[in-house]
Amino acid sequence: MSEQLGGMDAAFLSLETPESPMHVMGVLLLDPSAGEGFSVERLRRIIAERVPLMPPFCRRLVEVPLDLDRPYWHNDVSVDLTQHVSYTTLPAPGDLRTLGDYVGESASILLDRSKPLWEMHVVEGISEGRVALVAKVHHSTLYGAAGAEFIAELLDLSPEAAERPPVSAAEPAPIPTGRTLVGRAAISLLRAPLQTARLVARGGRSAPSAVSAIRATFSRHGRDALPPMAPDLPISGTPTARRSVSFAALSLNRVKEVKNANHVTINEVVLATVAIALRRYLSDRNAVPSRPVVAGVPVNVGEGTSEGTNSLTTMLVGLPMDLVDPRELVTAIQSASMAAKEFTAAVGLGSVAELADITVPAAMSFITWLTRSIGVATLQPTVMNLVVSNVMGPPIPLYLAGAQVQAIYPMGPLLTGAGMNITVLSNLDRLDVGIMACPDLVDDCWTLADSLESCLEELAVATIA
Repeated sequence: MSEQLGGMDAAFLSLETPESPMHVMGVLLLDPSAGEGFSVERLRRIIAERVPLMPPFCRRLVEVPLDLDRPYWHNDVSVDLTQHVSYTTLPAPGDLRTLGDYVGESASILLDRSKPLWEMHVVEGISEGRVALVAKVHHSTLYGAAGAEFIAELLDLSPEAAERPPVSAAEPAPIPTGRTLVGRAAISLLRAPLQTARLVARGGRSAPSAVSAIRATFSRHGRDALPPMAPDLPISGTPTARRSVSFAALSLNRVKEVKNANHVTINEVVLATVAIALRRYLSDRNAVPSRPVVAGVPVNVGEGTSEGTNSLTTMLVGLPMDLVDPRELVTAIQSASMAAKEFTAAVGLGSVAELADITVPAAMSFITWLTRSIGVATLQPTVMNLVVSNVMGPPIPLYLAGAQVQAIYPMGPLLTGAGMNITVLSNLDRLDVGIMACPDLVDDCWTLADSLESCLEELAVATIA
């Protein structure tokens, strides 16, 4: 069976270049001493048994000739795991920095589109006898809360592996021929004017309410209702193909204390913590801007068209760099976040996704090629300086092959102009933080990672009565 990709998922493929890989990554740090009966061989068996239960991992990309239409997913449970799962041992000292170096090297390499778009790396040799499972999945295949549900298929609630129903090894359906795909594309192109007309008509009908919503947003927030203009910073610009990775952890209880004391959200506490860390980082480099740093914050607007995906949009939130008082900083970020939410809702949460649905991939691919070939990206104004994403994770202990999952470090791709992506995932009583960066823009992402805990404490001491 073949399923056509949605517009946004197809766009992730069309916009991908060696300098802008569009995969997401996750590092599960496993502690065998907190479980029972772990072995790499047992982990190997569990991966082999459970990957067929994860539909996003059992589909390969079928592209339409000449990119005349969005590609298709072709389901096939007969995945050759030897092409997707690798085993390695870290060199000494085997600490988190060494693991980050390994993950950064993997992040710099594009996934092979001739195979299902995912990889897993089982990494041994980590200090204290720990093992890591590094997952790398294309953004078009798996991401967000929906993706986390499928990853959960690998995990158990106790060291004893729960039984999973077997998957029938049915003969895979034939892949659609090029002639069939071109025929479907022709029909889609014939329908395109009607789809465009419907989109314009819907936009026309919703325009009065959108204008009213934008006017109301302006009345509440004034000029702050407009998306902030990003300053030019060392951490933003056109990324190269290189990637660096760092990890951190924050106390979820401490974050909640700040949240409750200041009547803000967890995400706003995270943004304030990041703002303090960024000010320190930029101050050390004599690069603190006079206007707020702009964070692109992904927002989930519903389920995607394919299993394992969500429909996303991004709101732009200004992080003030001139407010030294943490109380004032939290208040300013709350106001900026509320204005960004209202403005994004007013202009239409799904408008970008709808536009992507009617755009031919060939057009996106041509724009990507042209931009890369003549260096247009270096001339574009910076829209955001970094990405900060917050994902809900497991509130209970989880196990994999008998080892307890000690940490789950998530990492997202770099977007245009942003040299760094900070992704936070709740895990039991902590927030696990994964930072993906371009080292040619962010010279030391470990400096930021290592400062986050003290930045949160600075925020807590100043704002909790």
